[in-house]
Amino acid sequence: MPRGLRRLACWAAPWLLLAGSLGSGAQAQPAAEAASDTIQVLASYHRGSPWSDELVERIQQAVTQLDWAHGMAVDYLDARRLGIETAFDIERRRLAERRAVAPAERLLLIDDAALRFYLRHPAALDHPTRVVAIGINDPELLARAIERGVRVIVTRSVERQSLAFLRALFGEPLSLLVLGDEQGSGRYLTRHFLDSIAEEAGIRAARVLWEWRPESVLAALERLPADTRVYLVEGHTTGAQDLYPGSREWLERLAERGVRVFCHLPYQVSLGCAGGALLDTRRLGRLAVESLISPAFEALPAIQEVGAGRYALHASFHRQAPEAYRDTIEWLAVEGTIANADSRISLLVRGGGAVTAVLLAALLLMGLSRRRARRAQRRLAIDPGSGLPTRQVLENELPGLCRRHAGGWLFALVSPGLRDYRQHLGLPAAQALFREQLATLRRLLPRAGRLYLNADLGVIGFLPLHDRDQVEPLVDRMLTSLGHASDEGGIRRLAWYASLLRLPGSEADFPQCRAALDDGLFRLERQGWRQPLIRVEPLDRERATRFRQLSDALEELIDDPGREWRLVLQPKVAAADGELRGAEVLLRWHHPVLGEISPGEFLPVAEILGLASRLDHWVMEESLTWLAAARPRLTGLGSLAINVKLATLAEAAFRRRLLERLQALALPASMIELEVTEHSDFRDLEAVERHMNDLRAHGVRLALDDFGTGNTSFQLIQRLPFTAIKMDRSLLLGADRYPRAREAYAAMVQFSRHLGLAVVAEGVEEPEQAEWLRSLGIDEVQGFLFARPLEPAVMLSRYGR
Repeated sequence: MPRGLRRLACWAAPWLLLAGSLGSGAQAQPAAEAASDTIQVLASYHRGSPWSDELVERIQQAVTQLDWAHGMAVDYLDARRLGIETAFDIERRRLAERRAVAPAERLLLIDDAALRFYLRHPAALDHPTRVVAIGINDPELLARAIERGVRVIVTRSVERQSLAFLRALFGEPLSLLVLGDEQGSGRYLTRHFLDSIAEEAGIRAARVLWEWRPESVLAALERLPADTRVYLVEGHTTGAQDLYPGSREWLERLAERGVRVFCHLPYQVSLGCAGGALLDTRRLGRLAVESLISPAFEALPAIQEVGAGRYALHASFHRQAPEAYRDTIEWLAVEGTIANADSRISLLVRGGGAVTAVLLAALLLMGLSRRRARRAQRRLAIDPGSGLPTRQVLENELPGLCRRHAGGWLFALVSPGLRDYRQHLGLPAAQALFREQLATLRRLLPRAGRLYLNADLGVIGFLPLHDRDQVEPLVDRMLTSLGHASDEGGIRRLAWYASLLRLPGSEADFPQCRAALDDGLFRLERQGWRQPLIRVEPLDRERATRFRQLSDALEELIDDPGREWRLVLQPKVAAADGELRGAEVLLRWHHPVLGEISPGEFLPVAEILGLASRLDHWVMEESLTWLAAARPRLTGLGSLAINVKLATLAEAAFRRRLLERLQALALPASMIELEVTEHSDFRDLEAVERHMNDLRAHGVRLALDDFGTGNTSFQLIQRLPFTAIKMDRSLLLGADRYPRAREAYAAMVQFSRHLGLAVVAEGVEEPEQAEWLRSLGIDEVQGFLFARPLEPAVMLSRYGR
C-alpha cells in the first residue's frame, strides 16, 4: 500500500469503526434519550374481538420465531364499543402518562381506527420512524398512509382466491347471498368483496344483507334460487352485533338448519363457517414484523400483499371437492360427518364378514411385497456423489428412530463457501471437497447418529441424544472441526452453519421439522451468518414455511422472470442544485398468490438457492435494454446504477456479457455504474479484482454500496478500483442524533474524497439533511426528499423531454 494511503487508513480507521457501531444501533447517548426497540402494536378494537385476538397472537408468534429480543407491547383502542373520539382521548391520556418509558420506534397498526389515530396524533406516539399497517379497508386512509411513508400490507387477493375455490367447488353460475355490514370498516370490506365478485366470471351476488340475523338469512334464501350459497365477508363475523355474545352462535344456528356459510378468515371457521380459501394470518403477522425489523425498511414497497394460506372445507362437501384442490384441502368437522354416517356403514360391515378373510390374506401379501419394495427403494436412494442416503430415506426412517431412542435431535448443516466453490470450479470439484468434509463429520458422530444428504450440498442428521448440554457442544465441535478442514492446497477453509431442532417425541412430523430447519438456515443467511448455530422448533402443519414458498416460486420463475419481476428506478440528484444526475435500478416482485414480496426477503433466498447470479444477469440485461430506449428522452441522466453481488463479478461471463450488450446497444460504458454491496463472507477477491479492473479499463463505473455498515469496507476500497462510495442511510440517521456520529460522517466523506472517490448520500428525507450534506461537498444525494422509486413510465414523464 502506498505510504499516503497507509496514513489515511490509520487516520480513518477509528472513524469507520465508530460510524459502523453507531449505524448499527450502538448507543452513544444516555439510555433515557434513546427510543425503544420494542414493537408497539395498536389494535383498533377490544381484547376479546376474534379478529384482533388472532392477529395479536400471530404477531406475538412472529416476534418469538424471529428472535426479536425486544418483544412487543399491545394497546387496544376499543373504538367500536367506546366510539372513535372517546377511544382516541383515552389513548392520548394513556400515552401521556408513559413519558417515563422510552417511545417505540416501530409501530404496528391493526385496522382503520388505529391508523386514523396515528395519522391524527403522530406526536402522541413520538413520531415512530417505522410504521406498518394491516387490515386497512378505507381507501382514503390507505392513500394518506402511503403518503406519510407507512408500509401497508393488504389482503384483497384472498377474496378472489376464495371465490375461485367456491366456483370450482359448485360450478358456474355461482349465486351468492352476501352477509355484509354497514357499520365502520365493514362497509368498505363488503363493497370490496362485491367488486371482487363483479371481476370474477361466472359469479354473481344475488342479494346483500347489510344487517342480518339467522331468521333474515333463512327468509332471503327462500326467495332466491335453490343453489344459492351464503358468504360472510365483513371482518367481525356479525358486524356491529359482535358486541353481543349471543351473536357468535348465529353461524351454528344456521348450520343446524342446513345452511353452510362460507368465508375467508380463519377465526370465522372456528365460529362455525364451512370454510373457503383462508387468509394466511401467520404470514400476515410475520411479514408485518419482518418489515418493522428489516434493515431495508426504507426500500420496502409501499404496499405488500398476503393471500390465502390454506383451503378449508366442511367434510360434508368431500364428494364435491374439485380435483385440483383435493390434496390441499383441510377438512373440517370430520368426526361429526363420520358419526352421521356410522349407521349406514354398520349395515355394510355386517354383510362383509365373508369378504374380510379374503381381504386379510391379500393385505398380508401386499405388506410383504411393500416391505421388499421399500428395501429395494432404500438401496437406490443413495446419492452417488456423496455416498449419503437422501432425506427421503430420513423421512421414512424418522418414526422408527424416534421410537427407538425416545426422541432425539435433528440438525441441518450448510456451507456458503461450498456453494461458491461449486459455482467457480464446478460440481465434481465441490463434491470431492464435500466428501472430505464428510469424513471429518463422521468421526465426530455418535455411533447411533445418522447423516443424510440435504439440498445444495448440505447435510441433515439425526442425533440420539436427549440432554441439550450434550447436543449443542457436539454440534459446535462439528462446526469447528469442519471449519479447519481444508482442500488439497491446505489453504481454503470452509465455514459451516447449523440449524438444530429437538424432536417432539415419537410423533415427530418430518415435513414440519425439515421446514423448521430450512427456515433456521434461512434466518442465519438473512442475518449475514453472524452466528454459527440457531435452535428452532417444528413449524405448524397449517402452512409451509415462507422459505419453502419463496424457494418454489423462485425456482419456477427464474427461467422467465419477466412474468412477475419488474424494474423501478430511484433518481439520484446533484447535491448542489437538485438536478437529475443518475438513477438506481431496483427490483420488484409481484407474485400472483403471495402478492408483493420485498427484495430484502427474496434476495437472500435466491442466494441460498444459487440463483443470485442468474438474477444479476437478468437485471443487467433488462436495465441496459431500458436505458437504450429511454436515453434519447432522458438527456440529464448521466449514469444508471445496477446492483451486483461480488460473487457475480467474479464470473468472466458476466463481464463479457455486459460489454457485449453495451456495444450492441451503442451505449457508452461510462453511463453504467455497478453498485457492489459489502459482503462479509467473500473469498475469491482475486477474480473480482481482475474483472473489475477490466471493466474500469472499458469505462464502467464502480460504486461500493452501503458503505460503513459492514466490516469489509476498508478492505474492499484498498483493493478494488471503485470510483464512488454510497454512504449508508443508517449513518445519516446516526448523524442526526449523535454529535460524534456527525463528526464521523464528515470524516468519512473527507477520507473518501482524499482517495479520489465520488460520494453519494443515501436516505435523504429532510431538507436540513440535504443542506448539511451540501456543506460537506457531497456530490450526489438520493432519498425520499427528492423522489421515491418510480415506475419506468413515471420516470420518463417526470424527467424526460
